[in-house]
Amino acid sequence: MRRRLAFALAFALAVGGSLGFEIAWLRAARTEGTAWSTSGGQGAADGADRSPPTVGVRAFPDGGKRPPPDPPDELTVTLAFGGDVLTHMPVNQSAATGSTYDFTPLLAGVDTWIAGADLAICQLEVPLTPPGVAPSGYPVFGAPDVLIRDLAEQGWDGCTTSSNHSLDRGWAGVEHTIATLQAHDMGYSGTALSAADATSPQLYRLTLAGQSITVAHIAATYGTNGIPIPASQPWCVNTPIDVDKIVAAATEARAAGADIVIATIHAGVEYLTTPTDEQRAIAEQLAASGQIDAMVGDHPHVAEPIELVDGGVGGDGMWTIYSLGNFISNQTDAVVGPNTDTGVVAYLTVTKDTDGARVTAMTWAGVTVDTAHGHRLHMLEDAAAAGGQLGQIGAAGVATRYTRLRAILGAAPEQIAPPTPSGAVLEVLPRG
Repeated sequence: MRRRLAFALAFALAVGGSLGFEIAWLRAARTEGTAWSTSGGQGAADGADRSPPTVGVRAFPDGGKRPPPDPPDELTVTLAFGGDVLTHMPVNQSAATGSTYDFTPLLAGVDTWIAGADLAICQLEVPLTPPGVAPSGYPVFGAPDVLIRDLAEQGWDGCTTSSNHSLDRGWAGVEHTIATLQAHDMGYSGTALSAADATSPQLYRLTLAGQSITVAHIAATYGTNGIPIPASQPWCVNTPIDVDKIVAAATEARAAGADIVIATIHAGVEYLTTPTDEQRAIAEQLAASGQIDAMVGDHPHVAEPIELVDGGVGGDGMWTIYSLGNFISNQTDAVVGPNTDTGVVAYLTVTKDTDGARVTAMTWAGVTVDTAHGHRLHMLEDAAAAGGQLGQIGAAGVATRYTRLRAILGAAPEQIAPPTPSGAVLEVLPRG
């Protein structure tokens, strides 16, 4: 993604000097598919040799070259999961630019917190509007196509697409949403284009110096607001939540090479900051299966706690956040109630070594929306550097939002700075 590339360059300049800059640039360029010329810089369509420079290969005095290093014994990467992307009409209006839309200014305040992750997956709460149909908001949503473009440019690599609004635009909306995600090289989970697609978890592979971690993402929703599943596409939304089906999919994903399996569960009660008995039961059953490394929840539009649920892969527990809350929306205290104008980005630390791959930690960072300033997003942690306030959210408002969020998350460790990219190259693997 373009912003992730820029972030890698800025990070390299800050901490790596010239060699660090060149290495980080190469890693980012390979991720972006940049062509190279031995004459320096990006190659043009002139037939020039486009092999990358041999950074890190040192010549011996006799002209020989040092052999390439062995793959690292350990690879550690960061996964980011964002809350509900909920495009109410006021959000769309803030993004309107004449005859089209641009969500970039709305998202920009959290760029580094997303681009710094090695893999970032958002919760796309709403479908896109099919071609020729105008965007809409509550209660039947339909987002503009450019939303996906702008999410991709920020650094999101895929989205959860199953929610109670998945069928707001019918089968045409499901189909068009997936097609648009694919056009921007993003993965998806929770809706499907075919029966075979529905049984294929989305896989992401992260590779660095010959070591790789493959992550499988599985998603399901409790329902679709009473909108019937199309008879000719009964597989188009993964609903209802079937734990046995999720576990079977996870088992198959591991057989296909997945090292880590993440389940996103769309359930709970809206605006309730504590998980329901149903949410806890789902988490406990998934953890007991020994096939799921972490569970990420959404739907309540407010954050809910993080817990290490007994069981998990290898019996080491399954990291769970019951709800991420909102990422971007028009919901506020005045509109629907407290805590809806904040949410969290959850970060999972994944390590792979000679003993296998595992999730070693889950942290959180608070995100909030400034509805009075064109629905601009801010990370609450950035308030300290901004004199206590964010945009048009005064210091008192920021403090209130932060206090409420910390009360919900309790003792769960907080991410106090954007993650640092590992340099791993990401592949969004084809479905099926």
